[in-house]
Amino acid sequence: MDDSPTTIPKHTPLVRMQSVGKVFTTKTVETQALADIDLVLERGEYLRVEGPSGCGKSTLLSLMGLLDQASFGEYALGGVPVAGLSLTRRAALRNRFLGFVFQSFNLVPQMTIVENVELPLRYRAGVGKAERRERAMALLDRVGIAPRAEHYPAQLSGGQQQRAALARALIGKPLLVLADEPTGNLDSVASAKVMELIAESHADGAAVCVVSHDATYAHMADRTLRLDQGRIVGG
Repeated sequence: MDDSPTTIPKHTPLVRMQSVGKVFTTKTVETQALADIDLVLERGEYLRVEGPSGCGKSTLLSLMGLLDQASFGEYALGGVPVAGLSLTRRAALRNRFLGFVFQSFNLVPQMTIVENVELPLRYRAGVGKAERRERAMALLDRVGIAPRAEHYPAQLSGGQQQRAALARALIGKPLLVLADEPTGNLDSVASAKVMELIAESHADGAAVCVVSHDATYAHMADRTLRLDQGRIVGG
């Protein structure tokens, strides 16, 4: 039985990392992607992570989102230490608390847009088919692409796909939205719309962590964390 929490105590940080590091090892090379990361992200906070290419930004987001595991250090998500958790429990924590927006969209090509948006709710107990569809359509309307609900990802523009990916990230009402270069493949108009929608999610109470090399929307964040060569050098 999964015993993942369904709520987080009021004064418990969403994210707490202490001396976290990540090392990637091949047969001949050992690369330290992150080292000595100390980070606290509170509920409702908007954090921006910046730094040069290859500095560890995406690796940090992967660790925060339980898509990868730290090589050393301590990480607690909502007060739950994640080291040693089973794959089932990690997946349950992701589904309960997190929403992801990727630069490459990561929509399932064989599914319609509305099916993609519904996907996280398929793994939520007590959410039936009718409710999934209703919530998905409401979000697609909110992001302005409800008329494309029955289309497939390949039939949408990049900006429309990213808005669908954002709707999918928000459908589970996450406490933390993780966005990895969410405007990296978009033109200025589509970028502005996506960042506006992320800001709306933040205004609704979600914490946000955006990884970006683009300073255009830096003013939206409560604070900016700067990484260089796998270490925090500012923020």
